[in-house]
Amino acid sequence: MASLPAVTSQAAETLAWSPCATAAKDWDPTEKLTECALLTVPMDYADPQGRQIKVAVSRRKATDPAKRRGALVISPGGPGLKNITASADYSPGGVGPAIGQLADEYDLIGLDPRGVGYSDNLDCQDDAPVTPLPPTASAKDKAKAAWDEEAEFNRRCSATDPAFVHQLTTTNIARDVDSLRAALGESKISFYGVSYGTAVGVNYRSLFDSHVDRMWIDSTMPPVMDLAAMDATIDVFAEQQFDQFVPWLAQHDAEYHFGARPDQVRSALFALRDQFDKVPRPVDDTTAITGDTIRGYFGSEPRGWVPEARDLATIRDGGIPQSIHPTQPNARVAFGFDVHPYSNAVEYNAVFCNEGTGGRDFDQMWANAQAAAQKYPAVGGRTEFQHWCADWPWPAQPWHPVKGSSAFEVSGHTAEGTTPYAWAVATHEAAGGGFLSIQDSSHGSISRIPCGSKLTDFFRTGRTATGTCLGMG
Repeated sequence: MASLPAVTSQAAETLAWSPCATAAKDWDPTEKLTECALLTVPMDYADPQGRQIKVAVSRRKATDPAKRRGALVISPGGPGLKNITASADYSPGGVGPAIGQLADEYDLIGLDPRGVGYSDNLDCQDDAPVTPLPPTASAKDKAKAAWDEEAEFNRRCSATDPAFVHQLTTTNIARDVDSLRAALGESKISFYGVSYGTAVGVNYRSLFDSHVDRMWIDSTMPPVMDLAAMDATIDVFAEQQFDQFVPWLAQHDAEYHFGARPDQVRSALFALRDQFDKVPRPVDDTTAITGDTIRGYFGSEPRGWVPEARDLATIRDGGIPQSIHPTQPNARVAFGFDVHPYSNAVEYNAVFCNEGTGGRDFDQMWANAQAAAQKYPAVGGRTEFQHWCADWPWPAQPWHPVKGSSAFEVSGHTAEGTTPYAWAVATHEAAGGGFLSIQDSSHGSISRIPCGSKLTDFFRTGRTATGTCLGMG
């Protein structure tokens, strides 16, 4: 594959650091060790002297200067999510204890990607009036209504500042990381990415391999963003999970009563789905239990089987599970990747749509969904990613990773549904490096499990890992 164009950044600037606790609104006032600054970067790296934007960055210096190995940039996820606190939180709920073990050896660096958080961004609200469809509307009508609502959001928000929105790309975020590297005065940096942060890392290494010391990515994005293919991969995984759910339900027939044999369970679940396809059960004026509701229970990971079996039994017996809530008008949900209250919907859509192929045409998306429903009868037909790009105003400019020579490690989770294991395999094939299989269904767990010792060893020695290790179950 041809390499991405490595447009250079501006000359390094001097960062004006100050304590985040006083500089950043809503920062934990008891956290005193992390400092923050604003980095000036070109909005468009093809026009480095043109419009400039600000990217918020953070740093916690190595606590043992005598052991200092360099700077480690942490990119824990997204798109559309604040990442700046990653340099300060090594709890199991943050970037994890294994990264915290490196705090005496590395300056730990966080940043809010352009378009998010404290960095320059565009806050465009979902304020267009929406007329709810009746609960009994067809699946296609509901999909078209959701598509039209997303299209309105994309047209209105991109028109607010089209030059800025058009430059919200993973490639430019990677270039911002290199501008940060230069501003830090480092000839090389190390990088740890999780979830969408893996796409930032792979792009960075493809552009600036000579500036990478060591890079580990966990729970990876696919090597290219083909939105229809991403949906298809999730369908494959979910169908496999359903095929395991069915015999589990048969083993627990005494509790849930869907049948004592797998074939009986499968028939009962499909009959329940078909029943609600034909006659939805209203919950309120805008919400109903439909066949799609039933499908939504079919493809989960094992840790969700008990509550989902309970809900399915409740629905079958005429009840409404507590997990089903009335629809909230204009409620946006960022599917798939690290849902977080501090999200920016414009950046989320822009990152997928400026570089992701597909999702521009409703009829094509619907045809893809129907084909998937035929191929994967339990779960096929969901559109996790394609619909975000409804009427996106620019064609996709895809990126393609290339292999480099810097120390590089990929880890994937064998039973994970958020970023399926197949994506990690494909990214490793495209970008090279070491590959570690983690036997769990947890998203981005490497820094929170005993196997995290391989992560800390890698950043201390550069030794890549292979084989498998146990995860979180």
